[in-house]
Amino acid sequence: MSTPIRIHGDKCCAALLGRAERTPLEEIRGANVSALTPDDKCRLIWEERAITRLMLDFGRTLDTGDWVAHRACLADTISMDFQRLTGVPATRVAADDWVTFADAILSPTRRHHTYSNFKVDMNGAQAFAVVYQTSRHWRATDLGASEYNQYGWCHAWFRQYSGEWKIVRLKHDFSWVGGNNGLFDMRNPTLIAAMTKVFSADNLAAAAAHSWL
Repeated sequence: MSTPIRIHGDKCCAALLGRAERTPLEEIRGANVSALTPDDKCRLIWEERAITRLMLDFGRTLDTGDWVAHRACLADTISMDFQRLTGVPATRVAADDWVTFADAILSPTRRHHTYSNFKVDMNGAQAFAVVYQTSRHWRATDLGASEYNQYGWCHAWFRQYSGEWKIVRLKHDFSWVGGNNGLFDMRNPTLIAAMTKVFSADNLAAAAAHSWL
């Protein structure tokens, strides 16, 4: 009878993942579940955990305004698609410019991002996830309601760089929104400059031309 595997925190998984003979992720992904070894299953759980934590860090840093940590969640160049919400096509942009834009549009508000219902698929050093999302925003204003909320999910693409997962693409699909989107001051010169840079014609063209195959 085989000895049951017992997982006691990070040390056990780290030991398993460090074995030289570990199966490549793409082979694990395509294998029948019954054919997976305990090591394979632990590695899948470990990588899915890393991706889940990455998305949670992404949302948490948006809420706290820790823009250095937020930038660390992203690859150097990213694609962002908010077309369903804004009507503007996807953009392919330097992550530093995107973070500057996020800071400019969100910092005047209090915000609360919640992610749930993670469904993660991995293929080697790449991964894809569908994640349900609720985004809440609050700001004192004399021009309507003080809240603006978004409900739906996002599609997220990830890639490993030197063994560390980074977000390379996000596509937001909102089921509905509620409240006052006037909380975001589109007359702010800093925000206007950031938006102009992020959603430039060159960036929109780069997103349209980029292949995700």
